[in-house]
Amino acid sequence: MKRTAVTLLGCTAAIGAALAAPALASAGPVLDGVYVGTTPEGAPVPLWDGKTITGDTTVNRLLGVNAIPGDVYRAPSIATGADVVHVDYSRLSPAFGAVFHDEMTLDAVNPNRWNGTVYFVGAGQPVVVGGFAITR
Repeated sequence: MKRTAVTLLGCTAAIGAALAAPALASAGPVLDGVYVGTTPEGAPVPLWDGKTITGDTTVNRLLGVNAIPGDVYRAPSIATGADVVHVDYSRLSPAFGAVFHDEMTLDAVNPNRWNGTVYFVGAGQPVVVGGFAITR
């Protein structure tokens, strides 16, 4: 009986610790919809209209045409380790994904806006090459 009680106590403690720990974000659907793309300051970006996100995939809109699809998921940032939404082009647009990777975070003020960072990933360590915003 003593061994059973210790096992039960250990399992209860492990469950409690798991519930108290910060949850890892799921790789499932993150944000759905059609988003208008801008610079971080809100100015239009030449050629780029924005992103359409459906479930766990996205496609960039360039001059009204869908191009450059990518996978969308939550995970730690490739640069900072912070919880972010990734736009990973490596599987669906391998040539683009070998060079670029996007990360987005929800805007602190506007819940319909996501702020993004574009990384150059073609030389090992990620290097920030620009920023963007998408707004519903």
